[in-house]
Amino acid sequence: MTHDARSSDVIARAICAEFSIKIIPANEQPQPGQTRAIGTLRRIADKHGEAHLRMVVSTLAETTGNQGLITETSLWAVSDLVIACSQWIEEDASSWFAAWDAIPLGATMWRCMALSGVINQRHALGGAVYLLLLQHRENAANRRPADYGFLRRVDASEALALPAARRRADEKQMIEDAGRRLLQVKAALPHGAFLKWVEVELNIPQHRVSQYMRKAGTGWRPRPEGL
Repeated sequence: MTHDARSSDVIARAICAEFSIKIIPANEQPQPGQTRAIGTLRRIADKHGEAHLRMVVSTLAETTGNQGLITETSLWAVSDLVIACSQWIEEDASSWFAAWDAIPLGATMWRCMALSGVINQRHALGGAVYLLLLQHRENAANRRPADYGFLRRVDASEALALPAARRRADEKQMIEDAGRRLLQVKAALPHGAFLKWVEVELNIPQHRVSQYMRKAGTGWRPRPEGL
């Protein structure tokens, strides 16, 4: 069932209010519990209906650490995953939310930014999160704890696997790419959240973050009160 633009807007705003999500202007930086992606919310409501949008918003708004990640990209990716995993949600919605509590969505979004300009970010994020969701469900079925530390270990092992000459040749480009990706994340996060996000999601020392971002063309330094 489709809706006209007005009813889709009413639905989107009502669902945001239901989950205490504040809609802010597009030129403002969102804090946790805020979003500026009202156009995306309207389009999802128009395409898939009210019940679907409610599940999409609740998946982000009611799971651990994801209230500050309600963006155009994440909303569309979650929308796709709600459709792909509809049987899972119908059979055991609580385990669906438990999986989203556990997966490192922020770190996954950061890594997908490396594919920007090559692969649509919505599709890249959806595919990456889908694999993490399946892993979580398999671990839960076998009563194994969720472990996403491999996301950090992959970066290290790939770097070590490169021949020394190539590592030296690629180092400058890799640092600049990482710096650009960090700048994108910093711009998307609310004020005061960036350093904490780096600590939790990436475990990269502050001096390394500063180095990467300077190489990408900024003189950023961590301030005593944080960012």
